[in-house]
Amino acid sequence: MKTRILLAGVLVAAISTFTVTSARAQEQPEVKIIPASEKDVIKVIYGYEANATIEVKFIDADNVVFSDKVKAKNFDHGFMRKYDIGKFDSRDLWIEVSSPELTVTYKLMPGDNGRWLAHLEKATYNYAVVAAR
Repeated sequence: MKTRILLAGVLVAAISTFTVTSARAQEQPEVKIIPASEKDVIKVIYGYEANATIEVKFIDADNVVFSDKVKAKNFDHGFMRKYDIGKFDSRDLWIEVSSPELTVTYKLMPGDNGRWLAHLEKATYNYAVVAAR
């Protein structure tokens, strides 16, 4: 009897750990925006494997000012791209990285010495709908 209770407790603990780990993974997506060493340049790091085109959009207060499509054949385990954002006139700038599975939006803020800081505003996971029979 004690063995069954112990095994049930271990099973519940394992399931809880898996659930918490999965929830934390969804809180912080593997899409990062970091400043580069050059002035007014940022790096977009996409850390997922993908089979579809990834779209990177720069958006100001009014509309999309620049869009880049990264084809899936260009990367197997993610990618890193540099973008020069000094050419954009606006200081209110967002970057949206979207794939069929995930859409992430960061707010870009000018920092010291031409280095930009990024703040995660929204991450939307687009899970496929599966019907149970």
